[in-house]
Amino acid sequence: MKETQLPETYNYIAVFPTMRCNLDCGFCLNAFSNDFIRGKFNTISPPEWIDGLNRINTRKGVPITFGGGEPFVYYGFIDVINGIKSETEIDILTNLRWGKKGIDLFIEKVNPKRLKRNASYPSIRISYHPGQKFMDPKSLVEDAKRLQNAGFSLGIYSVQYPSSEQLQAITQMQFRCADAGILFRVKDFTGKYNGTIYGDYSKFPGATKYSFPDMNGGIPFLESREIQITKGIETKLVDCKTSELIIGPNADVYRCHRDLYAEKLSIGNLLDHNFEIKDIFLSCSLYGICNPCDVKVKTNYKQEIGNTSVEITNIKDAN
Repeated sequence: MKETQLPETYNYIAVFPTMRCNLDCGFCLNAFSNDFIRGKFNTISPPEWIDGLNRINTRKGVPITFGGGEPFVYYGFIDVINGIKSETEIDILTNLRWGKKGIDLFIEKVNPKRLKRNASYPSIRISYHPGQKFMDPKSLVEDAKRLQNAGFSLGIYSVQYPSSEQLQAITQMQFRCADAGILFRVKDFTGKYNGTIYGDYSKFPGATKYSFPDMNGGIPFLESREIQITKGIETKLVDCKTSELIIGPNADVYRCHRDLYAEKLSIGNLLDHNFEIKDIFLSCSLYGICNPCDVKVKTNYKQEIGNTSVEITNIKDAN
């Protein structure tokens, strides 16, 4: 397939080979819909992923980052990793609940040098979610240590979900990782908990006006994974430009995470020979129900604070 150039303004490539996951965290950002079912998303084959991803002409410092869902539950994930052209860097976001056979297979089949690069953070970033089935902290550290001893660049990360049980477990994990010589970091919680919204969304006021349920419920505008404006929601019309290439399980490309999770409003498909990554503003009439991930003020790939995934301009009433 002909190459497509990643624009200089793009600083992240997010690939979701599957939305399925072997955990069921109550604060999962992927579960913003009332009836979100990870298995509903269609997927493409490993050879198709390899062909599609190898047409992306990226640059040093901007790797293909596999997430999900849990990418390792996608069949042929190791084949995809090994099939990507050597000049393209790779990162993996995972919960590492692969089982002993899965970890043995990964160590056997994947060269650690393939997942190492000059960056301020590790290539394999393992998520720790206290209280989840199969998320025993002791075994998680042991599995991470096995990969690290095999030469892989990794660290364990945890979301500071603001419950006392979660925070206590995070503190305990911090000591476990220190004893094992494993990097441990925490990430800010994004969402609403007990009436308090967590995260800085000040760059684009009003973008998340209707975007925050408490984490035990859903959001009305994503019912049945279709964007439906309901009574009482008044969105605005804007021009929006992304700095992230977001690729869903069937290789559809999206301008933002809201559209990805709704599986609507794709701007093309990576397997389309004529698809090109464009550095342009696109019109959107859904300002007000933006996904927090896209408009939250955070660090970029260089770990510089003050950035958002999108730029938004020309904000006006949709009517």
